[in-house]
Amino acid sequence: MKEIKIKICGILPLTKKQFIIGFSFFFIFFVVTIISFYFFPPQKSPEEASFLSKLFKDYGLLTFFFFLIWLIAEGIFYCNRFIKVQYKLIEEQKHEVDIRNQYIEQHKKEIITQRVKIETQHNLVIAQMTTISNQKKELLDSIQYAYRIQCALLPPFYYVNQCIPDCFILYLPKAIVSGDFYFVEQSGDYTIVAAVDCTGHGVPGAMMSVIGYDLLNQAVKINKITKPSDILSFLDAGVTDILRQTHNESGVKDGMDLSVVSIDRRMRTFEYAGAYNSIYFIHNKQLTEVKSDKLQIGVNEDGITDVFTNNGLPVVKGDMLYLFSDGYADQFGGPKGKKLKYKQFQTILTEISGETVENQKQLINQKFMDWKGEQEQVDDILVIGIRV
Repeated sequence: MKEIKIKICGILPLTKKQFIIGFSFFFIFFVVTIISFYFFPPQKSPEEASFLSKLFKDYGLLTFFFFLIWLIAEGIFYCNRFIKVQYKLIEEQKHEVDIRNQYIEQHKKEIITQRVKIETQHNLVIAQMTTISNQKKELLDSIQYAYRIQCALLPPFYYVNQCIPDCFILYLPKAIVSGDFYFVEQSGDYTIVAAVDCTGHGVPGAMMSVIGYDLLNQAVKINKITKPSDILSFLDAGVTDILRQTHNESGVKDGMDLSVVSIDRRMRTFEYAGAYNSIYFIHNKQLTEVKSDKLQIGVNEDGITDVFTNNGLPVVKGDMLYLFSDGYADQFGGPKGKKLKYKQFQTILTEISGETVENQKQLINQKFMDWKGEQEQVDDILVIGIRV
């Protein structure tokens, strides 16, 4: 509380403490003077003395008693003024406190309102997170189930070893399910091997892979087609028909790229046909690329099935044959974060071609992981190696 000052007799500004000290001093002075006059009265002043001399000598007791009464009256008056001023100051401070309390109360109500809003939003976020978490779990459960179905479609490795005793398959889906898949099937004296890269990856690619796998089964197991170019033409017609791509009926332009090799075990000959997927064979550390046709499976808006080139492969015992999708060569990585590209992929295959197929799979996988490093895998990976 700030110090209160009042002007005494309109002249001297004093605080309450200063006033009490001054009042006490004069009160004691007058009391002591009155007592001294009472017990030790002065001699009467002569007749010729002045009025003031007579007043303080002859009537000193009455005079100082009067001053004491006047001092008490003044003290009561100014004490009352101090009290009024202090009361007024207290009222002003009380008013300020009331205003502050009103502001605090209003602010408190705003805080409570904001708190209620925040709690409501928090509860909404929690509910949304719970919903999203449940949806994510349902989605992942569905994808995991789709993965099991896709795995069931792929030939088991014991069957692959029966058909091709000396081979490896490196299969690394980008997501849980894959748009790449491999096909190995026996048809009489022929073994058909295919590396297929469907449009997209993940769930869309996996849906296309089911279509592709079913059409390959129809071509090889039901229709007994063993010539690679004819298998590609069968797939081309089948995809176009299933997805209603003639005259762009469905607006779907998805398809697949693949390489197909047919191995005649009786005649020991190898034939190949490809749709945007070339193959490599290596003889005495020399890599040869057999280029594919620049024709995609499906997307025949004119309704005419494409005709593909059938290639005989001049391979001999001990050579290595490689079928693959584009995922390995398209992977970003290395010290500069660039694509691996086909030239480096060819170098890797040439370097490891003399190893056993088991070691080749380990080496090619390790080189891929080393190149990728911390980068995200950009596509599904499929590499098939066959020792002739």
